[in-house]
Amino acid sequence: MVRQTADGRTKKEIIRLLKRAVAREMFRCLSSTVTVPGIADLRPMRQAKNITLTAVANHFGVWPATISTLERGIRRDDDLANAYRDWLTAA
Repeated sequence: MVRQTADGRTKKEIIRLLKRAVAREMFRCLSSTVTVPGIADLRPMRQAKNITLTAVANHFGVWPATISTLERGIRRDDDLANAYRDWLTAA
């Protein structure tokens, strides 16, 4: 604010510049695409190894419903999904 005031801008102009900078950043965040890791392989991999939801949930310390919603794509938790995939691959 000191630099903008030194450039001769009023407080109202400085606030307008800040709002426009925030709006540009928000638009950039909202309009950029984000890749979502696939989760379609988790349930078939678990079922092929005859592992129950309860066993997975106990291993990761979460409720079975958490694993179920993760597998169905209702809940997004990339860290848990990656750890789950690594655990299934090693099992």
